[in-house]
Amino acid sequence: MENNSAIDRIPPFNLEAERSVLGSCLLDSEALTAVMEGLSSEDFYDPRHRKAFEVMESMASRNVAVDSLTFRDEIKKQSLEERLGGISFIASLMESVTTTANIEYHIGIVRDKSIHRSLIVVGSDISRLGFSEDIEVDDALETAEQRVFEIARTGKTTNIRSTREVLVSAMADIEKRLAGGLAVTGVPSGFKDFDSMSAGLQPGGLYILAARPSMGKTAFAINIAQYAAMQENIPVLIFSLEMSAEQIVQRMLSSEAKVNLRALFETKRQQNEQWKRLKDAAAAIEKSPVFIDDSSPLNTMELRGRCRRFFAKYGEGRGLIVVDYLQLMHAARRIENRTQEVSEISRTLKSIAREFKVPVLALSQLSRDVEKRDKKKPQLSDLRESGAIEQDADMVIFLYREAYYAQENDTNDATAEVIVAKNRNGPTGKVDLVFFREFARFENGYSSGY
Repeated sequence: MENNSAIDRIPPFNLEAERSVLGSCLLDSEALTAVMEGLSSEDFYDPRHRKAFEVMESMASRNVAVDSLTFRDEIKKQSLEERLGGISFIASLMESVTTTANIEYHIGIVRDKSIHRSLIVVGSDISRLGFSEDIEVDDALETAEQRVFEIARTGKTTNIRSTREVLVSAMADIEKRLAGGLAVTGVPSGFKDFDSMSAGLQPGGLYILAARPSMGKTAFAINIAQYAAMQENIPVLIFSLEMSAEQIVQRMLSSEAKVNLRALFETKRQQNEQWKRLKDAAAAIEKSPVFIDDSSPLNTMELRGRCRRFFAKYGEGRGLIVVDYLQLMHAARRIENRTQEVSEISRTLKSIAREFKVPVLALSQLSRDVEKRDKKKPQLSDLRESGAIEQDADMVIFLYREAYYAQENDTNDATAEVIVAKNRNGPTGKVDLVFFREFARFENGYSSGY
């Protein structure tokens, strides 16, 4: 019988690629820089290659030129010549290089083999976790998931860039804005005045959308998600902790088709025109990259893990995460104080936005203190349970409808105010929208030009 045990099998490696990489370092200083950015000494399988690279890194850190002569002199000083193989070892490195132009490709080979070996080690560690019944299951799952995703992120290039490099993209952004049209560099909401104020929901940003119950915050968030997915083909991941996925999709259908589903259900009449609009809306929504997770309860560890799997499939840097709503979440670890727990949740959401380079739109309840005031427009101090929400947020958005507090007057005022109370990277202010409650749909105000 074939023995498939990882212990009995030779781990993946490519010594020729390792020699070529090291030989390139001795021939070309730019190749050495590329290797130092793309690999660590642990990526080399052969212990001699690992040590040789450590010597080269040490020389470079001391601003010592690295070539065949200086390298040989250095290993003599460190009494490593016999251990590495002396001049014949250096010759074997040099002979492995036909051209340094292929250095990135060879780095990739060495890195890939290293990742495969890491998977073997991590797989063994995860197996041991599985047998360790004294460890909490949630802790074991978190550890296992972190180990695997650490490997997935191995070898990614550094985020350190000079201002000269950043200026290219910064100037391109400025030119794009000056060229006219909507000044939107992030995920657009579809609401012209709001996009002008926010420049779109920016990658890595945490956006808090807060309101009292029944103000329409879920409808507003779904409208933004629909526009991003259906008009811009941006993948959207919605975590709905309050409503089922079916309820979310029904709201999307009602908004897109402009059909009052409640009235339709009450009359139990299938009107041809409305049914056609619903079918057309369903066909459009079906093609859009909207994904809904209605698991509840949900903790921060579970949310991060699901985001990892989602963006591993659809790619980081392009997408939108919606969380409805923040106060229904729980921290991964037990925290007795609810205020501290909400702070932990808020920090995690910000961390997720930065990790996956996408905006996170998190809905939040407001304190009941709003109802006790004569002037009921929300303020930053009304954010419920934690001041950390305001601190972590790049933007705090309040939704306010005067008609909500004037129901006894039977007002038909459909005006809704989107109040940007905090904007880390731009102006604050107010945007007027029109809210069609029967369709769960917001539209641009009449002054916005839409």
